[in-house]
Amino acid sequence: KKHLSLSEYGIKVKGVLKKFPTEEDFYQFLGMDWIPPELREDTGEIEAASSHKLPHLVKLNDIKGDIHLHSDFPIEPSHDPGANSFEEIIAKAKTLDYEYIGLSDHSPGYSTHSRQQIIELIKKRTDAIEKLRSKHQEIKLLNLLEIDILANGALSVPDEGLKILNGAIAGVHSSHRQDRKTMTKRILTACQSPYVQVISHPTGRKLQEREAYEVDWREVFEECLKTKTILEVNAWPNRLDLPDVLVKEATKVGVKLIINTDSHEVSQMDNMRFGVAVARRGWASAKDIVNTLPWLEFKKWFSYD
Repeated sequence: KKHLSLSEYGIKVKGVLKKFPTEEDFYQFLGMDWIPPELREDTGEIEAASSHKLPHLVKLNDIKGDIHLHSDFPIEPSHDPGANSFEEIIAKAKTLDYEYIGLSDHSPGYSTHSRQQIIELIKKRTDAIEKLRSKHQEIKLLNLLEIDILANGALSVPDEGLKILNGAIAGVHSSHRQDRKTMTKRILTACQSPYVQVISHPTGRKLQEREAYEVDWREVFEECLKTKTILEVNAWPNRLDLPDVLVKEATKVGVKLIINTDSHEVSQMDNMRFGVAVARRGWASAKDIVNTLPWLEFKKWFSYD
């Protein structure tokens, strides 16, 4: 229709080779918006570019904070303690110009601690975080825990302990081979807790190590919308979870996401770029990612006065 031909040498207009100094100029010549490289997967990007409906993809400098950070605080976690102190994590966050962070160690082991022991450890940790808030007023600190979603859907911390926190990140850390119906119900039950704001590494996959578990994601997305539960895009390089395909499906129906590093050592906080890359491949805009919000808007997702 336009008398154009395309080959490995470029594009010809009525037989004359036409050259372009930039990709943007090339796309503009075709009447299309420039397509970011991450979207060039033949999943509708050509049609969207032609109709000028491509999303404005989230960027690394849109990120205002990271709330999945593990420390060495002696809360006697169920597994995988962090290597650094709260102070060291805060110092690193300041170099990244973050407005806020979440201190979110694994909860105390539920099989090795009594209910009261878990609550007392949470209180002790909360006192330590409160003191840091007074000392570091230029960065906001969320008092969180990453808690386990147990095989029956119960949470590894009693409600009395969860009430002390600003919120909780809930994740599956055991019984990964449950059937689709059971695993789906397990995640739905966690979403229904008023104390859970985020589901961590939602598919459970570990690249080259463990496949994602079977879940009815349509049901999960519907429950997230009902309960205002956020799904994590975990930036840890062997997780990258939610994967890009599910990022696209989730944001299409309005589910909100958060990009976290799941850092267990402060240098890993630089991994945020990997999570942003996954979100971009999933067509996510800044409006889809809650930790692009400034503090006063972001804190509304949590129990923070």
